[in-house]
Amino acid sequence: MHWIAAPKKRPGWYSPATALEHAGELADTRAGRRQYVEYLRWLAQDEPARKALHFDRMSRGWVIGSKKFKKELIGENKEAAAKLDLGDREMAEIRGMVLRERLEELLRRMGKTEGDVAAERKSAPWKLAVAAAMKRGTTASNQWLAENLTMGSLPE
Repeated sequence: MHWIAAPKKRPGWYSPATALEHAGELADTRAGRRQYVEYLRWLAQDEPARKALHFDRMSRGWVIGSKKFKKELIGENKEAAAKLDLGDREMAEIRGMVLRERLEELLRRMGKTEGDVAAERKSAPWKLAVAAAMKRGTTASNQWLAENLTMGSLPE
């Protein structure tokens, strides 16, 4: 919906033509997009219309083709899922490295070492300051901060 309403923000590969045509052969103009929003509102409120358009069946049984084609499609999806999983793991590793570098930089600025992190109590004021700086400037979770600044564990 966002890309339909905001044509300047659309990626080059995206075309709303099919959605607009389905909603009544609407044009990709300001007026057509406004009518499309009204169409969606109407659909959201009109259960019989959704049933008539078979919305209840749109999310299952949608593959049309031979058994061989369906098996190939399932295989391709498994491969794509595996690649996404690998990408997620790589991104998590990179994120961890970035967080670690930022923590090391903050420790250097405070004149602290890894030994100080391990030796000092979990609520040391400088640890709280480092944790606050990490929260402000990174995506570090409370769990990550607790583990990497030896600040205890989170309640379950």
